[in-house]
Amino acid sequence: MFRILSYVSLVYTLLLGTLAHAGIVIESTRYLYKEGAREIAAQIENKDDTPYLIKSWVESQEGKSPAFMATPPLFRLEGKQQNTVRLFSTANVSAPSDRETIFYFNIMAIPPSDDSYAKSNTIQLAVRHRMRLIYRPQSLFNLSTNTEAKKLEWKKSGKKIIIKNPTPFFYYFNLAKFGSVDIKPQLNSIGPFSTKEIVVNDSSENSVSWKIVNDYGGAGSLYSSSL
Repeated sequence: MFRILSYVSLVYTLLLGTLAHAGIVIESTRYLYKEGAREIAAQIENKDDTPYLIKSWVESQEGKSPAFMATPPLFRLEGKQQNTVRLFSTANVSAPSDRETIFYFNIMAIPPSDDSYAKSNTIQLAVRHRMRLIYRPQSLFNLSTNTEAKKLEWKKSGKKIIIKNPTPFFYYFNLAKFGSVDIKPQLNSIGPFSTKEIVVNDSSENSVSWKIVNDYGGAGSLYSSSL
């Protein structure tokens, strides 16, 4: 029985690796939806012995109602079992045709209540996982994200590194180094046609190198640039 005694919603957005908490495992932190696709699938696994109630939905970055649905929107996931959540567009997606747009795919895992603790001060946690859902318009199908990643522009200004993305793609970095210094944790990602700044402690380095995460979750080509 999924009666919640005391309900607290805890939000976890994990940027690296597989999402996991309390036995619920989601296969990816990001999903790609190409314009015209019928649907895409996300695998949800319960590694615990106990069941969970799973709620799924999609939201836009701006808080507007996106033209995407997740199904099933609510289901019971038994212990040691898997299920597939399917994402599909319900209408023409309201998004620019010259660049990728980001939406968010959400999974909330609600554990069962334990009646043996009904008279105690128990806090029951519902864990929310928020994954990026990237919508790619058809106008970009002939472009390679990996090839376009070479166009990223890097500039050093004092203790700042300025990164400019002149391409229509969202990039998530598999590797980013300022000389020998790892700057991936500060950089993480950059949106299309945007600029980002990060602060570095050591300004003596004069080169950068990077790899993006490709469409399949692996590493792209290694690129480098002098500053």
